[in-house]
Amino acid sequence: MKPEPMAPPGAKNKRGDRGMAPLPGSRRAGLVLLLALVLLATLSATTWAAWGTKLRSNWLAGLEARTTATPTRTPRPNTETPTIAALVPVVVAFTPTPVPVATAIPSKATSTSEPMPPDLVAVVQRYGMDPARRFIAVSQDAQQMTIWDPNAGVTLSDKLRRLPISTGDESRGFRTPAWYGLVGRFWGTFNAFGVFADEGWYLYEDNGSILIHGAPYKLIDGQKVYQELDALGNYPASRGCIRLTPEDARWFTRWDPQGVPLVVLPRTRISTPLG
Repeated sequence: MKPEPMAPPGAKNKRGDRGMAPLPGSRRAGLVLLLALVLLATLSATTWAAWGTKLRSNWLAGLEARTTATPTRTPRPNTETPTIAALVPVVVAFTPTPVPVATAIPSKATSTSEPMPPDLVAVVQRYGMDPARRFIAVSQDAQQMTIWDPNAGVTLSDKLRRLPISTGDESRGFRTPAWYGLVGRFWGTFNAFGVFADEGWYLYEDNGSILIHGAPYKLIDGQKVYQELDALGNYPASRGCIRLTPEDARWFTRWDPQGVPLVVLPRTRISTPLG
C-alpha cells in the first residue's frame, strides 16, 4: 500500500483545519518517559525531605556499629596451684583455772552475837544436842519447858522460847521420870481420870502414857472449865504428864514438834529456874 504524502506545514487537512503534524512513535515514547522521570524525581525529593534525616541517622548508626571493633575476651589470670604446707603439731601446756574458794556461811545457830544461855549449853554438852537444830529441854526444878529453834529468827529471843509447865506431883505419889528421846505422835484431845485435855503429844510409857498436853478441863454447860492453871510454872500438879497453858499448847502443835529431840531433866528440888 502506498504511503500518503505528508502535507506541507500550514496546509489544511482533508477536514479543512490546520493542525500539528503528527509525531513519530519514538518521539512520543521518549516524551512519556521524560514525564515519568520528572514525576519520580519530584516524588523522591519529597520522600527524602520527610524521611531522609531519620534514614540517614539509622544508616550511619548501622555503619558505625558494623565498623566498631569486636571486643576481645579478657584473658583469665593464671592462678598458682596452692602448696600444702606440712603441719607441725604444737603441744600447748594446759593451765588449770583456779577453783574459787567458797565463802564460809555463818551457822544460823551462831549468827547472833547473843550467846546461848548457860543452861542450854549444859544440855547440849551433856546430851549431845545439836545447836544447829531444834530441841526441847524440860526442867522439873524450874517447872519450865525451853524450846530451841535456831531457824526461827536472828535474835536470841526469836530462837528461844520458855513455857511454864506443871509436872508429876510427887506429894500425891505421881512422878515424871527423867527421859531423853524424840517427841512422838499427836494424840489431840483425849479424856482421862474424869477430865479432858487438848493438844496431846505422846512421849513415853511409865505406869501409863506420859504426854505433853494442855491444862485439864471439865465441860460444864458446854464450856471448858480449866483446872489448876495456877500450878503452871509454879509447882508439880499432874499425874505424870507435862501440862501447858491452853494457848501454849496450841502454839506447840503449830510448831509441829514430832521427831524433835526432848530431854526431861531429873528433879533435884532446886527451885532456881532455868537460865
